[in-house]
Amino acid sequence: MPRLCKALLFLCCLLFVGVPIRAEKLDRIVAVVNGDIILYSEVQDTIKRMLQKSPEVRLDDPQTKAQLEKQVLQQLVRERLADQEVKRLKIVVSQSEVDETIERIKKENRFDDAQFSQVLQQSGQTLPQFREEIKREMERSRLVERALKSKIIITNEQVDNALKSKGAEISGTKERRRLSMIFLPIPSGGGGKQVEEAEKLGDELHKKLKQGADFAKLAREHSKGPAVGEGGDIGYVATDELAPFIQEAIRGLDNNEISKLVKTPQGFYILKVTDVKKERIISGDGGNREAVRRMLYQQELSKRLDEWARELESKAFIEISL
Repeated sequence: MPRLCKALLFLCCLLFVGVPIRAEKLDRIVAVVNGDIILYSEVQDTIKRMLQKSPEVRLDDPQTKAQLEKQVLQQLVRERLADQEVKRLKIVVSQSEVDETIERIKKENRFDDAQFSQVLQQSGQTLPQFREEIKREMERSRLVERALKSKIIITNEQVDNALKSKGAEISGTKERRRLSMIFLPIPSGGGGKQVEEAEKLGDELHKKLKQGADFAKLAREHSKGPAVGEGGDIGYVATDELAPFIQEAIRGLDNNEISKLVKTPQGFYILKVTDVKKERIISGDGGNREAVRRMLYQQELSKRLDEWARELESKAFIEISL
């Protein structure tokens, strides 16, 4: 569940950068799953959220767009099947558990109530919608735990064999950077004037930072992103887990260096690298054994999840019309 929470909400304003999708004039049913319908608008909404996290992706090619729609529809079909299994097995997540999860998300990302509300607004979600999404993900997680996770065992022999056969692949380093951020949002539906004002302020702040101004002070005064109370310090993050446009912005930056002003459809960002850690991964050491065990576990879980989903599909009545 912690992995789910971070993936869902880790610096939402850092990752949610909206990409418009052409609205369809008429909605329609594109799938029926054991009597439950899936609408074309659900496919488009899911694609929109995916593109928000990967703004570099474009769907100008009709063939690419159609292929992505089919992949997303398959994902939605499997989610419907999982939700039906949740009901059949009477898996329940209480409102208090949802509350605890949301509070943990806010704490991990250093959001106060106002910042959290702003993040939801920027991502196009209301609090009730977000609560329902968290509840569904928690239910699905418990379903997978019940159906699969508790039955997967990775033996020491499997770990030993993996270390012997793939030692060269798993040796190396993993980079983590401590980042601070200033985020200047563009109001939802904001026009050209609001964009110009945000960009002008961003340019002014960037110029001051290059002249030696205190990043934390400016973040507290102007940033609308997370960890404002800590001067925009969002802590250590794995470089390869950041959104591609953020990776590009901090590529090559050393300690205490400032990125350029980064423009996205959602707002403007200025990033500062305050520390860089390179964690050693050495074949055969105790820590790496556990890393390999986790890797093997995830591989086996992924394999069994696909098999389990295919089994559910084979037993279900599914009609596709996309």
